[in-house]
Amino acid sequence: MNGVVCKTIYAGGGTLGVLQFLINTYMADRADIQPENVEGKYYVDEQCIDCDLCREEAPNNFTRQETEGYSYVYKQPENEEEESDCQNALDNCPVEAIGNDV
Repeated sequence: MNGVVCKTIYAGGGTLGVLQFLINTYMADRADIQPENVEGKYYVDEQCIDCDLCREEAPNNFTRQETEGYSYVYKQPENEEEESDCQNALDNCPVEAIGNDV
């Protein structure tokens, strides 16, 4: 099992209130990567639900494994635009199945 992410929500009002919620968010784990991922910084692990978000955000880097129905990294980013697209995919993945070990 991976780590737990602590998210902080700042509430406005007369005084600044800070509410902390511990959310059990299991981030991508390199030990559980899909076998088709090419070697490098970005990868997709077995938590992938085949939602298509990463393939839409970074089509030059993510593709679909058709038989089993999940995404994987078929090409690591080679320029700033691809790096940004991959980071957006990571940031927006609904199940945090994308990792970059940074």
